[in-house]
Amino acid sequence: MKNIKMKTINNIKNLFFIAIAIIFLASCTERIDIELDTTYSRLVIEGQVTTDTTAHWVNLSWSTDYYNPAIPEGISNAIVTIYDGFETITLEESTTQAGLYETDPDFFGIVGRNYMLNVDLAEPINEISNFTASSELKYVTPVDSIALSYRDRFHAWEVNIFAQDPPDVDFYTFNIIKNNILITDTINKVGITDDRFFNGSYTNGVPVYFLRDDDPVEEVFPGDTIVLIMSGITKEYYQFIVDVQTETFEFSNPLFSGPPANISTNLSEGAIGFFAAFSSSYATVIATE
Repeated sequence: MKNIKMKTINNIKNLFFIAIAIIFLASCTERIDIELDTTYSRLVIEGQVTTDTTAHWVNLSWSTDYYNPAIPEGISNAIVTIYDGFETITLEESTTQAGLYETDPDFFGIVGRNYMLNVDLAEPINEISNFTASSELKYVTPVDSIALSYRDRFHAWEVNIFAQDPPDVDFYTFNIIKNNILITDTINKVGITDDRFFNGSYTNGVPVYFLRDDDPVEEVFPGDTIVLIMSGITKEYYQFIVDVQTETFEFSNPLFSGPPANISTNLSEGAIGFFAAFSSSYATVIATE
């Protein structure tokens, strides 16, 4: 009987301490608004030259605070040129979008040339008005064909590539067009890889992209046309994309992630972004199942 009473008393004590702990923890729940500092404005440059015959572009804008939902403001009246070692191309600012500068529509890049971007601003940013960058236009191996294979485990269609990889160290991006709509419309969606696992070999169906069933934009149906664009890029551009995708990963948790790092760039004078040159190869497949 004595033991039963002691156990009852101990149980009551335990419940009492648990109740006190819950009250204490509940009282510690408080909303805290953290004000992030506003940093100085910087020039953001995005641009590219490819082997496609089309109007190539360079976009100039102001940087914004991380949580600012506003669209970055374009920078007008700049002089933007691209030099390939043989001629200088002057880009014209778009009449419909401030800060967007374009070449003529019959312009295309040539493999092996080094493209040098020069930007002269009408008004300096942080007392700097001239910004430069350069990028070599790399060769990309032709894609023989692509195929689609369904993976039940991932509930996704796998895009498989068949191509001969050169013996050199190479870096690639993969973009997907489905029924004339670009699926990889942001840098976070672009597929990237180096060739460490198939250097100098035939890829023979290596998977390079997944189209998920749970995304209505990506979901594949019989009769859909899938186009793969494989581009040969520089190591520096590859690292830039890795940096951007790492820093903006959707499911990253600040509590368990490393400290944010500066994203690499090939631009001078502290500008943000990248000027890239690359060649591209296309392949098409029609979904049949």
